[in-house]
Amino acid sequence: MPFKDCLCFLVGKVARKMSRTTRERLIRYGLTPTQFFLLTALYEEDGIPISALAQKVALDKATLTGLLDRLERDGFTWRKADSDDRRAIRIHLTAKAESLREELTELYHDNNGMFLSLLSQEEKEVFERVVNKLETAEF
Repeated sequence: MPFKDCLCFLVGKVARKMSRTTRERLIRYGLTPTQFFLLTALYEEDGIPISALAQKVALDKATLTGLLDRLERDGFTWRKADSDDRRAIRIHLTAKAESLREELTELYHDNNGMFLSLLSQEEKEVFERVVNKLETAEF
């Protein structure tokens, strides 16, 4: 199989292109695509425990901790010990993050819509099935 046909390479190439496009749209906010997706996840569930957030965004806790450190440093999030389990830490949005909720949520939907608009309904359905199959596969 030629290198150009390698599935890992092709998926990575598309992911990098999508990430670059997203990054360009986020420059004005000082956010990386990963930070943007973390905020989007927190907009869905503010005050989520770190362990649940890691699972939700498919990142290991060590990687997530570094990203959260930067979001906290930049004034988007803050951490608080869980009142029921002091070993657990919950992540909360700041007023700064909340003030951008509508704008960033709209950007999220516009960005996703831009990519999806390139596919027919049938292609979207096939794409979702293929991605889900690969994502849930045991390697």
